[in-house]
Amino acid sequence: MSKVTAQKVRDLVSSHPGVVCFGNEADQVGDDWIKKAEQRLGLELPRSYKWFLKTYAGGEIGTEEVYSIYGVDFEGVNGGDIVYQHIVGMKDNLVDCKSLVISETDVGEVFFFDYSRFKDGECPVSLRLPSGERVNYASDFYEFLYKRILAHI
Repeated sequence: MSKVTAQKVRDLVSSHPGVVCFGNEADQVGDDWIKKAEQRLGLELPRSYKWFLKTYAGGEIGTEEVYSIYGVDFEGVNGGDIVYQHIVGMKDNLVDCKSLVISETDVGEVFFFDYSRFKDGECPVSLRLPSGERVNYASDFYEFLYKRILAHI
């Protein structure tokens, strides 16, 4: 677990509206869609990511979309729906069943939950560099958000 808390993320988000464009609790998808996503993925979504979905629904940091759940049929949706992105990634052999992509940069960096290290309801975030090298990036989704925001200010 990181030392970054939900409150630290909230404070950073609210102090950088020019960098962070997230939704709000009124935009969130319900628990039913989170359960549908988990069932379709065959994975339990990390607690810190569920907090993000319920607090901000989704959005962007800089120009990078943070994948979320759109609340639309997973097979027919498009864009940054995390389940849709995983379905496409699996079909195109870009990811495996233990990697759930959460964001990509314009320079080819891919951030993903590394489910080979899922423990106690949390999942670390790894980064696949354009070279193909995989590196540890954050111990949970709170730390991922915090580091991505700091990278853009």
